[in-house]
Amino acid sequence: MSILAQNSALRTLLETRLPDLVRQEGLSADVIAAAIEVGSMVLLGNPAHSGVAPVLVGQPARVKVNANIGTSPFQNHPACEMRKLAVAREAGADTVMDLSIAGDLAAIRREMLNATPLPLGTVPLYSVAQRYIDRDRDPATIDPEELFAEVEMQAEQGVDFMTLHCGITRRGAEWAARGGRALGVVSRGGSILARWMLKNNRENPLLTDYGRLLDIARRHNVTLSLGDGLRPGAGCDAGDAAQWEEVITLGRLAAEGLAAGVQCMIEGPGHVPLHEVETQIRGIKKLTHNAPLYVLGPLVIDSSPGYDHIAGAIGGALAVRAGVDFLCYLTPAEHLTLPDMDDVRAGVMASRVAAQAGEAALGRPHALAREARMAESRMKLDWDGMRAAALDPLILDKRREPHKHEEACAMCGNFCAVKMLRDKA
Repeated sequence: MSILAQNSALRTLLETRLPDLVRQEGLSADVIAAAIEVGSMVLLGNPAHSGVAPVLVGQPARVKVNANIGTSPFQNHPACEMRKLAVAREAGADTVMDLSIAGDLAAIRREMLNATPLPLGTVPLYSVAQRYIDRDRDPATIDPEELFAEVEMQAEQGVDFMTLHCGITRRGAEWAARGGRALGVVSRGGSILARWMLKNNRENPLLTDYGRLLDIARRHNVTLSLGDGLRPGAGCDAGDAAQWEEVITLGRLAAEGLAAGVQCMIEGPGHVPLHEVETQIRGIKKLTHNAPLYVLGPLVIDSSPGYDHIAGAIGGALAVRAGVDFLCYLTPAEHLTLPDMDDVRAGVMASRVAAQAGEAALGRPHALAREARMAESRMKLDWDGMRAAALDPLILDKRREPHKHEEACAMCGNFCAVKMLRDKA
């Protein structure tokens, strides 16, 4: 049975929003519906999220950008995270993930859902683990029933997509944690589950009881973002057995989800050397049946703290060209601290630059049209046209402000190459 026949919430959402999606993506209704049916696109949108603006993820739809925000034990300021939510949207993020791990997480999540039409993602395991860690209890003692209850509660709240690390096996956790990796397990959710499995000598409950997750997700049209808990955290770990075993498992789970009427996307690496990015992406897409691929970066070097948004944008551009559908931003704060509002803006813009570069290389009409508009406007010294074509018109305004009444830019002035030949006659 088709996914739309089984998932009434998704079917209603698609029927209601299809004209908007056709206009936004420049794709026909038939192309969109067919892609959703075969699982190469997902439509993010939980009906319980009041006012949500559903987002289509999966090429040839426009490549989307996600921003991560949320509290931490060292910086627990929910009001600040709400300001970051607004900044992310203003900068052009398509979705946001609340990765809070300190404070009243249910209240923070509820406030974010009420405040934004952007689809909101979460990692439900964080909420369960927080309750244990805050009481000085070992997360290896988590009762799996609490995790399934948390998933259901967040679905009822209106969360649109959830990262769930269903593909980590006990064997994979052993390989990653004790198999010679330079950096072991770097995913927070992955490390918690790996600890649980290794301490209890049991298999991953999200894997063994995957059907329960599918039942919850189908009822609420929650898209399962099948997490890469064993993603490489250092370039030299990319492509090892632990990573690929998890990818193979995720491909099987995505197929099971589609057959059960549940939308699934795949989360990808991580840290991957520049020359391996294309191979990694094409391999993951093949093994996961072309399900939408959602990647963090990937970072092409490990030695760029403070500039990881740049390392991630380089990898992101290559990844989009190789088939990635969804970029999770990195900010200048990555690996160092919680991002501030400037970091959030910089991270969103870096990922948008990566998406534009990758899509222009693919020859996508909307990306090429933007490039053509900018070239034409520069040739005419048409600053209004340049502003309209710019990914970030606000930074153009800011840098142009002291000389905004001049026709040329302040770098060249009277030496402007365009004017030199334009005015030769």
